[in-house]
Amino acid sequence: MAQQSQAVAYAALLLAGSNTPLTADNVEKLTKKAGVNVPTQLAAAFVKAFEGKDIMSLLSVGGGSSSAPAAQTTQVAAKPAEAPKAAEKPKDPEPEEDVDMGGLFD
Repeated sequence: MAQQSQAVAYAALLLAGSNTPLTADNVEKLTKKAGVNVPTQLAAAFVKAFEGKDIMSLLSVGGGSSSAPAAQTTQVAAKPAEAPKAAEKPKDPEPEEDVDMGGLFD
């Protein structure tokens, strides 16, 4: 079963990379060419799970080597430091409420 699931995942990646629609038929064709017999239900379930989602954008989230954070850091560092405002008064702390914890710490 693990080999079948892995074959379906790889087939989905190949289909997404080649801009071919992710359908159960296309997944089954690719897995058969790879020599893995995949049940139609598994291919259909996988396709349904990724229906309406762009697989390539899911792969690029959080990974890769983007230069955007470095550019942001540079912009922040380039701003001059603002002087703290002396006119602000510290706020009075609000009194704490006595909360009954139901005997949790008795």
